[in-house]
Amino acid sequence: MLKLLTSIRYYAWLLPCVMLYACQDSATFRLSGSFKNLRQADFFIYSPDGGLDRIDTLHVLNGEFDWTVPLEREATFYVIYPNLSEQVVFAEPGEAVKMKGDAGQLRATRVEGTRENEELTDFRVAHTDDTQEQLTDAMKAYIADNPDSRVSNYLQRQLTLQRTTRPSRLHVGQQLKDIVLPPDGLGTADTLRIAAGQPHLFIFWANWKRDSQDAFYYIRRALRRTADNADSLRLKAVSISLDTDPEKYAASCRYDSITYATRCYRLSWSTPIVKLWSIKDIPYFVLTDHHLVITALGGDWKKDMQPAIDRLLHE
Repeated sequence: MLKLLTSIRYYAWLLPCVMLYACQDSATFRLSGSFKNLRQADFFIYSPDGGLDRIDTLHVLNGEFDWTVPLEREATFYVIYPNLSEQVVFAEPGEAVKMKGDAGQLRATRVEGTRENEELTDFRVAHTDDTQEQLTDAMKAYIADNPDSRVSNYLQRQLTLQRTTRPSRLHVGQQLKDIVLPPDGLGTADTLRIAAGQPHLFIFWANWKRDSQDAFYYIRRALRRTADNADSLRLKAVSISLDTDPEKYAASCRYDSITYATRCYRLSWSTPIVKLWSIKDIPYFVLTDHHLVITALGGDWKKDMQPAIDRLLHE
């Protein structure tokens, strides 16, 4: 009797697995997604290695999408979120992979269903707040330990891209081009275009870096001190947060009275302007004059910024 019950349990478990396998066509790849705090959106998807001959659209409705594509060989797909960040997905014929995330923390999205996707997810989440140098070291270590992994091949391509994409290292006296910051999906609906006309103070910060909060006190003082100046000497502040948690970011904006222009793309060190300007630590300040020429930069307000602000007041 016990043997019979054991057999029944075994086949009861086996039958759904067989049915699931039968329903998944061995010549297709299925990608589905489930996202909290997201009613409706369009993600885009493409493949750089021939898995798809076009850019396709993943229509998200009530936080869910389900997409199937013919696939006859191993391929790599990239999902583009509305904030323009990308999520890599490894695919093979007959596989089914699911993305699980929160619209407010897209960097924490998990990709599950295959070993390679889960390994890359674990690596990505573990190094979310790494500096670029820390991330590079971690990537190299992973590649050395897993030389034949698809994850290693992907990370090696990222390292190659880093070497060929040289960021602009800022320096005093450098003329900045007009800067464009798109909406961040956290209450900012307009594109922020920063042009010459008045001095600008950029502050790079994050909730998880304690010194960032101290910096806002000095910024408020500087804005008050220049409030009555002519336009060409009236300081304008721009906040760029590296936070990945939108609730903590919003709380800091309220607590620290960030009423000036601010953006948070939830991309941490992968924020485009952070990478472009090669920002290596936070808080970090960049001060320009009304021609968008850099007059001061650094992470120490009293040493790097205060003398330049004083000069600005006496021009």
